[in-house]
Amino acid sequence: MATLSDILYSVNSFLDLERELPTGTELLTRVNFADQAVKDAASIYRFKEFETLYYPSTSTIASLTLPTNFRELSSSPAEMDSSSTFKAFPQVRLEEINDNINKDNDFCYLLGNDMEGHTLIFHGLTDNATLSLQYQRYPSGMATLTDICELPDPEYVKQKVISYVLQSRSDDRFPQIEADAQSRLQNMVSRQMIQPKGGVNRTPTNQKFVMGE
Repeated sequence: MATLSDILYSVNSFLDLERELPTGTELLTRVNFADQAVKDAASIYRFKEFETLYYPSTSTIASLTLPTNFRELSSSPAEMDSSSTFKAFPQVRLEEINDNINKDNDFCYLLGNDMEGHTLIFHGLTDNATLSLQYQRYPSGMATLTDICELPDPEYVKQKVISYVLQSRSDDRFPQIEADAQSRLQNMVSRQMIQPKGGVNRTPTNQKFVMGE
């Protein structure tokens, strides 16, 4: 596990040939660059490091206020009945609500935004239901030197910070370093797509619920 401090020491070793942390404005700038690098990667791909399982504990959940770090649903929310069988509530777009509301359909839709928060509205949900939600969260951020890099390859963040600095300096090495950063990003994405040993090459299904749908 690499901390922000570890990454910035490596960055400084490359840029300034000293294993020391920068100070003042330069330190703040590089901290911001590291934070932006993580956010850039998370906006491009759904990394498993940002997958979150959420089990709301509330008595009435026809509408559910989602956690502040919510980004998007990763799968259909599911209700567990008394026989421990999951029933999916697929997310529909707002413009599709009228096509579904008068039918015997189970579905949900999302309201809100990042500034005001998000609320998930359910149609057909059983009172006092037990819910399971899987969603992508936003990165926690890299604001302090002890923060842990949440991406699987901290070297990507290092290369990206170096790239940002070289770009700001109009340094001729910028294209090469940026190309290496993008290559590391693509490698991270590719590794996430590798089938784990012991896995299967298809999505397991049952009659009511498909995990990862």
